[in-house]
Amino acid sequence: MTAHLRRVHLSVIVAALTLLTPAYAQEEGLPQGIDIPKTATLEGIPSIRIDSDGRTTTSRVLDPTEAAKNPLKIRVRDGKFYWESRDDRPLKSSESGAFIDLSAEPRNYIRLTRYDDKVWYVEHVDLENFGSVTWWGEVKIFVGR
Repeated sequence: MTAHLRRVHLSVIVAALTLLTPAYAQEEGLPQGIDIPKTATLEGIPSIRIDSDGRTTTSRVLDPTEAAKNPLKIRVRDGKFYWESRDDRPLKSSESGAFIDLSAEPRNYIRLTRYDDKVWYVEHVDLENFGSVTWWGEVKIFVGR
């Protein structure tokens, strides 16, 4: 990815995070950490979709029908994360401050953080044609599902 494309991609991500972050959370402080039980299910429905192909980037708010067609589901089994909504791929996890990053090779990831008692996610998937799709939404954490 060229430096220009990285800058465009980063700008889009920052803009989308700003849209999803309540104004008072931005004014009152930093994201809060997340405690995820060793056996849990994370489920999310996106509210924003960003498509990029290297030449153009579009961002749009999803209607409920389209959002429901692109759910995020992650299952934690024995403390390990699996991207159930993407062929049950194993995910590597890392934490940095108030963010949890879950990644699957190559270049596909989920980032989680908490603002104002809600857990928000970014789900990024690279496409075969050098494009990408990024979804933004709220995720719920369930135990015993």
